[in-house]
Amino acid sequence: MINNQKTKNIYRIIWVLIAVIATIFTFTDHVSFMGGDGRPSTLFFTSWSVWLCLLTSILCIVPTIQKKNSVQQWVMLVKFCANIMIIATFVVAAFVLPDKLWTAGYWNPGSIFKHFLLPILTIADTVMFDEKDSYKVYYPIVGVVVPMLYWVIVVARICSARNALGGALPANLWDFYYPYGFTNFDNGHSLAGLCKILAGISVGLLLIGYGFFFGKKSYKK
Repeated sequence: MINNQKTKNIYRIIWVLIAVIATIFTFTDHVSFMGGDGRPSTLFFTSWSVWLCLLTSILCIVPTIQKKNSVQQWVMLVKFCANIMIIATFVVAAFVLPDKLWTAGYWNPGSIFKHFLLPILTIADTVMFDEKDSYKVYYPIVGVVVPMLYWVIVVARICSARNALGGALPANLWDFYYPYGFTNFDNGHSLAGLCKILAGISVGLLLIGYGFFFGKKSYKK
């Protein structure tokens, strides 16, 4: 663990700035008149991951500037959840989505800040500046619950819209309700199938969480 106060101050200022820029991209990447796809930013898991990282960076830099040696326990829980969500965002963007890490499509400005720089800086802050006993054994479970809240909201929004229309959503509304192809109930997918995928995602997040937890535990102070 790095205890140099000046290093921590500079690093966390950079972290906040990167988080702010990444947050701006969560909006500009979807604003029509700026060349975006016109879809709501709140629809995407990446957006929520970035916003939580921004909140976390601010919560961490305040006590740093105040020269406090540690942050409150609830902040560490928020930080742990932010790490899990942004790690998941990085893994999916880099290795699952069509524009993978080794393709040119991955390296556009928005993706660089949201999917690469912010995840690296968030994880590195934890590794470099947090005590190895900062995180509790139940944190990985909370780290699954928080992302699942996003999916509950997404599915509830879809079901509400379908009920209001009395059935399937017309194709021209798909982009505004279905964030990802496997969530599209009106194009060959089902709620049962989505639940199975989400169960798999939950297991993956839990493995990431405990891997992160035990990795930090084993890291020297």
